[in-house]
Amino acid sequence: MSKSSVLEEYRRHKILARHHKGAFKGRVWKGKQLLVEIEGDSVNAIINELHDFVDQRFVDIAKNRTSTPSSPEYVIAFQAIIEDLSDSHVAMLKAHYLAPNRERTATQLAEAAGYSSYGAVNLQYGMVGKKLNEELPIKLPEREDGTPIYTYALATAGDRSGKEAHWAWKLRPEVAHAIEKLGLVALT
Repeated sequence: MSKSSVLEEYRRHKILARHHKGAFKGRVWKGKQLLVEIEGDSVNAIINELHDFVDQRFVDIAKNRTSTPSSPEYVIAFQAIIEDLSDSHVAMLKAHYLAPNRERTATQLAEAAGYSSYGAVNLQYGMVGKKLNEELPIKLPEREDGTPIYTYALATAGDRSGKEAHWAWKLRPEVAHAIEKLGLVALT
């Protein structure tokens, strides 16, 4: 049995699908901006089509971007996600910002955030990168299975010699600027 109405958040977009006045209709909003309205055969079909719309929107935005997003774009994106970040996420961002040359290994970020291993940082910092990338889509390097490596939304690859635990990430200058503008670190 399908639902007669679904309201959900999907990739930081609000999606509504419902049966209304004899038809199945759906809408997608990003913030207060209505992006699309559609009709379909069922609420489930509408939801699937709207998910596809949002997914394709990310692909198109990232594909059409010809340069690294600007510092002000990163500030706006961080403003949208800041309340979703945990204290550990913020601790990693601060530690990365304060590092010499703004370069830290995953192990060093783990220590700063109180995680027991670099594996937790790969997951958690990746989650921050994913949230950021859903506000500010850019083309990201991918794993062999085709999934994006979301940490690249925050940083670029630093020193990759040695074991994975000691691989370094260099904070993007635009991300560093956003961290400053949002007051996440005290400027000296």
